[in-house]
Amino acid sequence: MIGETASRAHNLAEVEATFASAERKGFRLAVLGRTVALIPIGVIHPLGYQHPNNIYIAAIILAAIAVGLAPLGLVGTRYERVSRYAFFSFDMAALSAILALVPISSGGNVPQNLVFSTSRGEYFFVILAISTLALSPFLVLWTGLCGVVGLAAATFWIAAGMDHIFTFGDLPIAPSRDAFLGTVLNPDFLGVSVRINEGVNIALVSGIVALAVYRFRNVVRDNAIAEIQRIRLRNLFGRFVPAQIIEQLIIAGQVNPQTREASIIFADIEGFTRLSETLTPEQVVKLLNSFFGEASRIIDGNGGVVINYVGDAIIAAFNAPLPSEDYSAKAVQTARMLLNLVASREFEGHRLSLRVGIATGQVAAGNVGAAERQTYTLYSDTVNLSQRLERMNKELGTSCLICGDTYEAMNLDETDLVSIGTVQVRGRQQTVQVFKLSR
Repeated sequence: MIGETASRAHNLAEVEATFASAERKGFRLAVLGRTVALIPIGVIHPLGYQHPNNIYIAAIILAAIAVGLAPLGLVGTRYERVSRYAFFSFDMAALSAILALVPISSGGNVPQNLVFSTSRGEYFFVILAISTLALSPFLVLWTGLCGVVGLAAATFWIAAGMDHIFTFGDLPIAPSRDAFLGTVLNPDFLGVSVRINEGVNIALVSGIVALAVYRFRNVVRDNAIAEIQRIRLRNLFGRFVPAQIIEQLIIAGQVNPQTREASIIFADIEGFTRLSETLTPEQVVKLLNSFFGEASRIIDGNGGVVINYVGDAIIAAFNAPLPSEDYSAKAVQTARMLLNLVASREFEGHRLSLRVGIATGQVAAGNVGAAERQTYTLYSDTVNLSQRLERMNKELGTSCLICGDTYEAMNLDETDLVSIGTVQVRGRQQTVQVFKLSR
């Protein structure tokens, strides 16, 4: 359990490191996008103003571009994250200052409260949209908060400079057309309730967008962890385990340590040591890969899982780690097919003979090893018994021996299983009822 926790923590650390890199790249994109957008604005916007106001506006925009590029110099430093918050704080503050201070017309004498009739306030949402590129829900919320505060500050500043303020509250009940137009089109009309509504909209959009970014991060995180888990499971079980079994392991969550009843096959190539003495190392590897590939496909096809390859032996489990119905019968059927396989064909030009042992009982299954390098394996007397039954074939002149528990668990009338009786197995105090698989 500790190993699983450490592994998950390691996986999360990898994902968070990836997020950190994505946030950094997204922020760079936001800064560059902002710069590209401000350049044409700095060229076109001053054209609507007379000299020298157009010069002032162009200078302000160029200064905003320069200030916005400054955070790029802090990438990789301890101030990197703070600079992102400062970046969007500056933009919201600058926009708020434009609302409150920059005249609507270079001609003068135009009430500043009429700025709310222009499209300047819409840029709050543009800045908010840019903040999503950094993939940080907290940064989005902070940007939205700065927008709300900035809009409120601009509204109060403008209101403070007005001698009289008209609002919707000045309208009578069921106002006439002339009364409505006289109030709303009055140069001193501010519409405080509209400004409050705009602030609420900025806050709502900020919350929705932040939630969307948060959900996106969670989906990506879950998918990334699942993919890391898939890769880890492929490494644990080997490349011969089918992808669908890997998926079932992830869905079922059965890679954690567990104890359950299972049928274990231990199959060993008879006389392989003598055979390998006549072959080069390359030929030995090719021969084993050829046999293991075919044997693994048979095991997979019957619902088993290849647990390990030990020299020229293969260990497979039925009902661990994945649950399987009639697992004892499937294990025996797999043994039949493996014996038929070596009897019917050659591998790299060589005939092989197998000795197979099958045992059924409780097994402990789980991952062992260091957090960064683990393997899935089985431990129990059942595993040892399957190996000893395989070796006993040599003494009895048989090809496949099956313990009594496997036979009883099959609940079938197997005509090709012949009882040998009760035998003493090396390393065990109690005798074991054994059956042989007749060809």
